[in-house]
Amino acid sequence: MNLFDPDRRLSRRKLLTLAAGATVATATGIGFAQSASAATATTGYGIDYSDASLTAASVAAAGYGFVCRYLSWLPNSKVLTLSEAQALTAADLGIVSNWESDGLQSWQSSVPSDPYSQGVGHATEAQRQALANGMPSSRPIYFSVDFDLQSSMYSALNSYFDGIASVIGRSRTGAYGGYHVIKELFDNGKIAWGWQTYAWSSGNWDSRAQLRQVQNDITVAGHDADLDQAMASDYGQWGGSGTGGTGVILPSWPNITDGMSGPSVQAAQYLLRYHGASITADGQFGAGTLAATKSFQSANNLSVDGQIGPQTWSALIVQVQNGSTGDAVRAAQVELNRFGYNLTVDGSFGSGTETAARAFQSAHSLGVDGQVGPQTWQMLVGTGSGASGGSTVAPPWPNVIDGDSGNNVLAAQYLLRYHGASITADGQFGPATLAATKSFQSANGLSVDGEIGPQTWSALIVQVQNGSTGDAVRAAQVELNKFGYGLTVDGSFGSGTESAARAFQSAHSLGVDGQVGPQTWQMLVGS
Repeated sequence: MNLFDPDRRLSRRKLLTLAAGATVATATGIGFAQSASAATATTGYGIDYSDASLTAASVAAAGYGFVCRYLSWLPNSKVLTLSEAQALTAADLGIVSNWESDGLQSWQSSVPSDPYSQGVGHATEAQRQALANGMPSSRPIYFSVDFDLQSSMYSALNSYFDGIASVIGRSRTGAYGGYHVIKELFDNGKIAWGWQTYAWSSGNWDSRAQLRQVQNDITVAGHDADLDQAMASDYGQWGGSGTGGTGVILPSWPNITDGMSGPSVQAAQYLLRYHGASITADGQFGAGTLAATKSFQSANNLSVDGQIGPQTWSALIVQVQNGSTGDAVRAAQVELNRFGYNLTVDGSFGSGTETAARAFQSAHSLGVDGQVGPQTWQMLVGTGSGASGGSTVAPPWPNVIDGDSGNNVLAAQYLLRYHGASITADGQFGPATLAATKSFQSANGLSVDGEIGPQTWSALIVQVQNGSTGDAVRAAQVELNKFGYGLTVDGSFGSGTESAARAFQSAHSLGVDGQVGPQTWQMLVGS
């Protein structure tokens, strides 16, 4: 949700931690705990976005079933319009109406003296716009609390939503926010509809929320968007049916620039050659590749910056399948080889390339058809950039804290057990894990804060390799499984675990030795 501040999402707490592994997982499998009983079966996936130039046809073609679109003070080029709503409806996409105002963002500096009146004002304009766009008068409107609202603001929050309900009725009042905001409003009867984001939620989900925002910064047809998951058949949609949606969390296209090298540079070079460039596909982004990129961008009415980013990738890729030949096939074979498939890069899409494509699609929760189309291309290229400026830069170690859950917690528990802790490895960071963390920190001369951050991770990890056994191996297997390798977490580092480690290292431009050492650990845990 970046209607007003395109950089705001980057500050969301634990964004790297909570998104870990998301590039290869389905939305329901990224390790977040639910707060109460299991939510109802999901009905599909959609996106929310503020870029009005993203077309209904592109959203539908990408496999999503609905969109969450914004209302706000006018003039504002990013809000939903009648013509866009009509196009979305014609594409059978459900529409969710959501109000987001920079006025509410100002609460972070100073809570208004009359939040009730502010709610009245926001709801009045939100309803006017929604009805003008064709929304039936019975449908709800969500109102965004798009920051980490503190409990000291709860009184004002409840008053704000009372003001909203006075205009549109309680049965049509919804809220977008983190776990604690959604829980507070549901518990006090202030909302009938909830759209919860993973941000500021510490791994908790309120099962009453009809919508979940499960990942930021995906790319759809070259445009930035966030991924949403419907948790009920009725989540406030109108327009089209709003059903379906693939649920695949696609990584962002990487930016490949002058001076970089690696397999994704080579794949881009092959794609440029497919489109007519006379360059050598050597995996080195030099002057020839820069000139070819700019020429391609100019010919395709793209921003001519010489960088191969989301829009340029989207224009470069072409679908290839069994029987295809040429440089576009070579590009696909180069990318598949990053994941350990060991294809001959001969430009001939035969049974071996099809088998590798099917295996990759299956491992990454894509539709398995053996063709390398838009979603498979994006998953191939975006999962680990496949290019670097010379040396691989590992992501920061995440902070894992009391109350968190998921794969990183489970791996940390196994590592604590390796170092002597008597705790259950269940993926839930509770009192026992907190106590074990503090004990480990004290024993190793670290700051005793109970948080598993960079220094604690660095002290916990141990190198494991073929022949290693025990809890440290289990930790590595848990982390590798975040990336779709499907290992049995048995604590035995055999050929299967080594193959997975080698494939991961290759995909993330690491030295390929099949051992899980410090750099591989950091890439596994921090990605």
